Amino acid sequence: MKVRDEAFRIVWDDGHVSTYPIRYLRQICACAYCKDERTGKPLLDKESVPADLKGEEAALVGRYALRFGFSDKHASGIYPFTLLRESCPCAECAGGR
Repeated sequence: MKVRDEAFRIVWDDGHVSTYPIRYLRQICACAYCKDERTGKPLLDKESVPADLKGEEAALVGRYALRFGFSDKHASGIYPFTLLRESCPCAECAGGR
């Protein structure tokens, strides 16, 4: 796993490669600030995420998730690997949703 300024890449055990734009990761954050815990209703206006957002860090959370730190100082979201795989933005995966 490598953190780059504008994208984060995961090579999955099955060989599939997912490249996540940093802005996209911030937009799918499901923390309590970004998504209502009871209703699941989004609280974050996706368009309010800056286009020039950068990734500042990525850290493992146990053996099941990642936590990202963004240049807008948001760092409270936990991204389970299942969510990341289901949210892969590549044409192959996005076409199946």
